[in-house]
Amino acid sequence: MTESMTRQLVRAAAVVALLAVAAPAAAQRPYRGVADSEFRIRVGQFEPRGDSAYWDDTFDVFTGSVDQFDDIAIGADYVLSLGRRSGLMFSLDGYEGEDDQAYLDFVDTFGSPIVHTTRLEFVSATAAYVLSLTGRDAAVVPYVGIGGGVYDWELEESGDFIDFGVVPAEIFTDSFRDGNTTLGWFWLVGVDVPIGPRWSVFAEGRWQRLDEELNGDFEGLGDLDLSGRHIFGGFSWRF
Repeated sequence: MTESMTRQLVRAAAVVALLAVAAPAAAQRPYRGVADSEFRIRVGQFEPRGDSAYWDDTFDVFTGSVDQFDDIAIGADYVLSLGRRSGLMFSLDGYEGEDDQAYLDFVDTFGSPIVHTTRLEFVSATAAYVLSLTGRDAAVVPYVGIGGGVYDWELEESGDFIDFGVVPAEIFTDSFRDGNTTLGWFWLVGVDVPIGPRWSVFAEGRWQRLDEELNGDFEGLGDLDLSGRHIFGGFSWRF
């Protein structure tokens, strides 16, 4: 886990800690059948779509595929109830994926692959409107939602590369980075299964949509598609 992602997740942990401190007071109120708030923890996988010039050009030259960047994603939500079937969901999410890539058509003088590591990460803070398709007292509660927010992302390629601008071509070692904060949106579907008056488990899918024009060390390489699918499982606590 990189230092930047660690800092972002520490902030998320601070939010969780504040909710935990407030929870005992909230738990002392009589339960009325409809909780005012809900706290959720999610763990799953993010699968980048990879539909942009950067990804296409990368895999024309190097080994691998966008599927190699399918990796662990984590998230936490605070849901403010607006009634028996709707609420506002505020979320923090983090993802980091990486893959070692080698040139398809070139090797070094010893016949070994020329390899670098590509790393993609983002941390997001989002808000969504969520609608339950049944009441919360149902045995199984399907729900849908739509929202958007701020995505802080970073792309890095670090390792060995070929400089074709000199004759003969030379292998060099370097690191290239770009990153930015951008807006994106998503929609979600899920199913919640209560296992008590306040606790439940759930499964959820989120479809994230955002693209960013590369700059920094990758300027001129087109757009980076940061869209993709999240698949999560988790538990929630209503209070």
